[in-house]
Amino acid sequence: MPKGNAFSDFIDDLLGLREAVQRNPDVQPSIQEELATLDQSLTEVQTERARQEELTAQRQESTQKLKAAVARGKDAAIRVRSVVRGKIGPRSERLVHFDVSPLRKRTRTAGKAKKGSGETAGTGAGAAASPSDKPVV
Repeated sequence: MPKGNAFSDFIDDLLGLREAVQRNPDVQPSIQEELATLDQSLTEVQTERARQEELTAQRQESTQKLKAAVARGKDAAIRVRSVVRGKIGPRSERLVHFDVSPLRKRTRTAGKAKKGSGETAGTGAGAAASPSDKPVV
């Protein structure tokens, strides 16, 4: 029996066993029934392995076709959403039904006030000075 689990090793082992039986005609009459079973198993293994390889090729081909169909579907979805956006407007809330984000006004986030140039209130360029800050003439 082969040590590996590769199909080719197994098939080689069965073929080698078959060949060994053919080289020894004195054992052939006593193992005809077992030899027929061996031949049947060998044929079945070869047939199923060939079928497996064919299905692997078909699976790869099917995967390629599936990827191409998905790419075409994505392109079509982009086109449909683009046309919908053009028909009902880029700001319409109905775009949400088509998984499109409408253009909305930006809102201020709470807690982050807009800061000026670092000046405190009342000391800016247009702020009036208090009477005590005026120079005495």
